[in-house]
Amino acid sequence: MLSLYIHIPFCSQICPYCSFAITANQSPDIISDYLVKLHQEIDFYALKYPRAEIKTLYFWWWTPNLIWTQEIKKLIDHVFSAFDCENLAELSIEYNPFPHDDILKFVSDLNNYYRKLSRLRFSFGIQSLDNSLLQSISRPYSFLGMVDFFRALQPLKQDNNIFNFDFIAFWKFNQTKKGNSQLRNPSALSFFSDFVNSHFADSFSLYTLEISPHQLWNRLPHFVKPYWTEDEIYEEFDILKEILLDAWYSRYEISNFSLISKSSIHNRVYREMEPYLGLWLWASSLLTATFCEVKDEKVLWVRQTNTSYLHKYLTDPFSGWPDTEIITLSPKDYLIESFFLALRTDFWVHDLEKYASILVPDYREKINQMETDGLLIYHDNRLILTDRGMDVYSWIITELMSEI
Repeated sequence: MLSLYIHIPFCSQICPYCSFAITANQSPDIISDYLVKLHQEIDFYALKYPRAEIKTLYFWWWTPNLIWTQEIKKLIDHVFSAFDCENLAELSIEYNPFPHDDILKFVSDLNNYYRKLSRLRFSFGIQSLDNSLLQSISRPYSFLGMVDFFRALQPLKQDNNIFNFDFIAFWKFNQTKKGNSQLRNPSALSFFSDFVNSHFADSFSLYTLEISPHQLWNRLPHFVKPYWTEDEIYEEFDILKEILLDAWYSRYEISNFSLISKSSIHNRVYREMEPYLGLWLWASSLLTATFCEVKDEKVLWVRQTNTSYLHKYLTDPFSGWPDTEIITLSPKDYLIESFFLALRTDFWVHDLEKYASILVPDYREKINQMETDGLLIYHDNRLILTDRGMDVYSWIITELMSEI
């Protein structure tokens, strides 16, 4: 089975912490041309992989008032007609939660139109419930506005829905009179706890703010260090994380928590390295040799990456991009990717010895030390990240891998 990932890059604004491939260009002509190219890609791959059975279909991050409901339905229906979607396990759509009325209508319309699907997943990019933070990142809503939005969502939820809510631990803290740290808006934290414990949400994504030189944060004078510290980010992350864990949301991936059987099927496809195909500029795909028509039986997986240029994507006829990069994964490449991805999930790394060739020579000693520090557990030939280890995952990978 093959999973499809379709990226819609049009946002009404570029958030200062965002490092993804998006544009604030709202030209109707650009949007229309982009949709034309997506439809061309669907046709191209439908011919290349005739009647391929589709497991999941995922649409990622956009501002819905720019790509109206009817156009998204056209893309979904095109996929349904071009591929075998009889056993589609999940249709997932991730987007910003504003304007609120547009979002509510979008959810209602798609629920009515796709009510027979086994799973229709909506992921809402809330990010924060702190008013001062929302203002600083130019989000056009408030804490009380989000409370009203959550209430309006309740009657729209139907049996085949999965509702996911996306938050980021930024850094916003005050000190109480007793010297304890708290979110700048204590009432928002209390509401978050009540909302989690209501179990209206099927799952949550909880990320830590990434602080890296290429991000817009570092080009804005009022967001330079020492406005935040990583310690403060992790402290807030721990507070929100514990609320989720205490409410029986299991951590199935480093930044994702869900109630039982409610985790994203598409996320698991990606983490477990099942075949998936990306449609859009910058798209990355992981395909089996069978899907890619590779004749050498020793080749199991290939990576394919589309053009990185929006102009080229919009102007060239789609017949397999001239600058499409196809990389055959060697056994070593595959080990690196599978180790990196497995350690992020609740399946963990099995049979550690088979990864020895990609790990540093003293990996055993390092793992022993990380066990002592409470970051890893090595038990029954499985390498497991502890809850504390999840928070320093990147450092652990850097320490253990010989090439990264």
